[in-house]
Amino acid sequence: MKIISFEKEFGASMRSDTTKFTAHRILMDADGIRMGYMYLEANDKIPFHEALADQLFMVVSGEGWVCGEDENKIILSSGKAAFWKMGEFHGAGTDSRMTVLVLEGKDLNSRNMPVLKNVVTRY
Repeated sequence: MKIISFEKEFGASMRSDTTKFTAHRILMDADGIRMGYMYLEANDKIPFHEALADQLFMVVSGEGWVCGEDENKIILSSGKAAFWKMGEFHGAGTDSRMTVLVLEGKDLNSRNMPVLKNVVTRY
């Protein structure tokens, strides 16, 4: 058995003029599916950009916001997720702290990812 850490201090720091967060790539290119774990601290953000694949952005702890093409910020907390189809513009961030599990891939749908059936209409 091996014990593996995916704590923040072992992640890759993503920093630029518009981006600030720490990430781990957990799974890469396994039949076109990628999985990552992100740490966003107070005022960190992922800038508005186009999804290069279908993407499920699952808040594991904390609270933050996501936005779609209308750039209207929707607050998400632990247990909630946002799903964007390939080509959709979106962004995310937090005023406090948020950890996120991100799954990306081609043709993600409710057949191969049943959690996508749990659509919430009230935020």
